[in-house]
Amino acid sequence: MTRYRVVALAQALTMIMLLLLGSHLAGPSPVRAAQQPVATDSVNVFDAEGKGIGCRAGTRKYKGPGLPKDPPWPPGAEPTPSPQPSPVASVIPAASGEPVVEPTLSAEPVAADSSALVAAERTAYVAATDMRPLPAELDPLTPSAALDSGELLSGIDVSHHNGDIDYAKVWDAGHRFVYIKATQDNDFVDPMFPTNLERARAAGLAAGAYHFFDYTLDGRAQADHFLDRVEAAGGIDDALPPVVDVECWKPIGASIHAVSSTRLRDFVERVYERTGRMPIIYTSVFMWREVVGNSDDFEDLSLWAACWGCDAPPSLAPGWDDWAFWQTGLTRIPTVGRLDSNYFGGGSGDLDALKLRPFSIESGAIATSSQRVALDLGGRDATHIRTSPDGETWSDWSRIGSTPFAELPAEEGEYTVFAQLRYGSNLRSPVVSDSIVVDHTPPQVSAPTVSLRTGMLAEGAASIPIAATWEARDDVAGLADAMVQVDCGELGTTRSVAPGTAAPGRSTTWAADAFAYPDADCAVTAISRDGAGNTTPAGGDRFTTTSLDVAAAVVEGDQVGVIATRGPDAGRAAVLVDGVAVGLIELYVPQMSGPEVVFVTDLTAGSHRIEVQPTGSADAASGGTAVAVDGYVTLAR
Repeated sequence: MTRYRVVALAQALTMIMLLLLGSHLAGPSPVRAAQQPVATDSVNVFDAEGKGIGCRAGTRKYKGPGLPKDPPWPPGAEPTPSPQPSPVASVIPAASGEPVVEPTLSAEPVAADSSALVAAERTAYVAATDMRPLPAELDPLTPSAALDSGELLSGIDVSHHNGDIDYAKVWDAGHRFVYIKATQDNDFVDPMFPTNLERARAAGLAAGAYHFFDYTLDGRAQADHFLDRVEAAGGIDDALPPVVDVECWKPIGASIHAVSSTRLRDFVERVYERTGRMPIIYTSVFMWREVVGNSDDFEDLSLWAACWGCDAPPSLAPGWDDWAFWQTGLTRIPTVGRLDSNYFGGGSGDLDALKLRPFSIESGAIATSSQRVALDLGGRDATHIRTSPDGETWSDWSRIGSTPFAELPAEEGEYTVFAQLRYGSNLRSPVVSDSIVVDHTPPQVSAPTVSLRTGMLAEGAASIPIAATWEARDDVAGLADAMVQVDCGELGTTRSVAPGTAAPGRSTTWAADAFAYPDADCAVTAISRDGAGNTTPAGGDRFTTTSLDVAAAVVEGDQVGVIATRGPDAGRAAVLVDGVAVGLIELYVPQMSGPEVVFVTDLTAGSHRIEVQPTGSADAASGGTAVAVDGYVTLAR
């Protein structure tokens, strides 16, 4: 080596040392700190190549069970052909020496640690996940008596580690929801996610997806990876809120906490930007301390508390005073095995309300007659909202109360409302929209006709069963329902709701059951309502009801009804009008019933003699052939 080469080499070495020294004096940047944390007593979480891999040590490959023979892979959701890093079911030695398999939300076995906190959490975890066989009548994972009352819903969480699951049996075991692992870090896709999602939904379970967070990788990139895969499998709409799994059994050192917290916040914000939903945080007391140093920057999010074998309420990570979901350990499902057990802190209605639904105006109504309309955010999270009639001209941001509203033009016509949500001061959701017709024109309604009908006599004074019939149509919003009003003057007025619908532009015969007072002069009115809320009252028949006892065999009117009592010893009878048989009555029923109108027939003008003659026959199950007639009722229009 020449003298000049030696000098050049020495100068180069000097420059390198100065650069290294300067870099050290300047302090590590946040990004660098995330990539190369200061050496501590914590376990080194980097492989030989120096690649950050979260809480996974080494480069483990996918070793899950075999895939189903015919998994329904949606486009873009196919598993990567080459094996990708993935958590594997790790084993923790139990006190008995028998293996304990950790929950699927965890990707790493518990590492030795002198901390009293992690030791206590690990002890509870091992106890709650003990896989030793147990008698069928004994299960140490039974939660507290408050939960045993059935007030809370139970569910499971799964990943590819659990293999091919029969979700119908999960449902039969009483579970009503499932969270399914979808992704991890920024490249791994759980190969069972599409299959698990489809089968869980087919079994009737409410389903959601979770992502295993890697604190060494960019949070936004992880969120995009997660949402891309979940969307490709059809797991965004009608799904429970997304979950980010924040855990690390191995201590990683305080130097990483600030960057880890920032990356987690980036993940959360990116999920909101794409979905309008704030994800749920899954973590435990120890995990939250280890990954983000007990950051209080996430207390606005809902918590899925991992607390195995705890009594309710479970221990909560700092920043939360309540939980939405609680992972309690493992549960045994007959012929399926043991899966991670969870509770939801509410009932079935609360769980359904968490599912993502389409943004809608007036709960998806076709039309409205109001200018101020209620907006349903469909499970999205927001503190503020702004609206637009065209997607370009926007209102000011307004804080959301119990129900957000939008203003529509007064003129009739179809309008689209665009809305954008905001969470806090800067997070904005995608723009959503829905259309509705402003309709001020009420439906067209014909005058109703009234008639007697068979049926039990109602309790109270208004006891005579009648039916009202009319025609109605609405060309814009269709028909939503109707109401029948029977006004019998000083005796009183009765009202009956007539549910049903009809499409726009379709004339429909509407029939509604109602009741009238006996021996009264009455009037019937039909009130039809269209899908926009407009109503049309239409007056119809005026009629008179007359009650007669059995001795009064001569009747007048447009109709006559026979009032009788059915029972287990009753037989059959013929009904005669002016000596001519007009019908046969079957009065046998297994249980004695009260008086009812058992037969109705039309009459011509004038007086008529009505008779009820027993036939001496009966149903084979009857204990006799008796016929008990209580009287008659007539209706004259």
